[in-house]
Amino acid sequence: MKNRRGQALTEMVVIIPLILMLAGGVSAVVYICWQGIRVQQSANFAARIQGQERVAGGVSLSTIQQDNGTASTLGDADPTQDPKAIDSKRYQALSKSSKQLAPADSVYGRVQRAVRSFFGTSEQQGLFIPLPKYGVVGYSDQVKVVRLWQPPSFFGLNLNPIELWSTAYGGEDTHMYGLIRWGSTSQNGSNGGKFWTDPNNLPNPNND
Repeated sequence: MKNRRGQALTEMVVIIPLILMLAGGVSAVVYICWQGIRVQQSANFAARIQGQERVAGGVSLSTIQQDNGTASTLGDADPTQDPKAIDSKRYQALSKSSKQLAPADSVYGRVQRAVRSFFGTSEQQGLFIPLPKYGVVGYSDQVKVVRLWQPPSFFGLNLNPIELWSTAYGGEDTHMYGLIRWGSTSQNGSNGGKFWTDPNNLPNPNND
């Protein structure tokens, strides 16, 4: 009887950790899949903003950059460009890197905030939205969203961060016949005036 009890206890000591590891692995896979869906959805949404709102015309290059949100920021780092696989040390450095938000009324600022809204506050630590890559005439702009996730240590097992990323593309509306979108009408862009709202640029006596 004692031997049976001892054997049962030994088996439980072995089986319980295995069950916990299996449950943890399943949970991790489900979480990674869910995060991958969010990354793709946020990239698609960001590409729509980029394609519909990116400013290509204005009174000067500086005002165009201000309207696009590229004048005062270099954008987030792009972990996918790291030459080596990202380990936990590199993950910590990337997570602590500066993620400066562009002005909220700029295109890149709207892209950043829209993508972040898909993720919780704690998840945003490993979220990166590099500057969009602008396409030339006839080609769409590219938007990328990268999500790094560091799996927790489990029974002394430390895994490298999981890297999820997605790209999406946004271009001008085909019904706009290739017309570029104009931005601020002043040199400093401080008045918030846009080309299509300025009656001096688009005479419209009926305001219709």
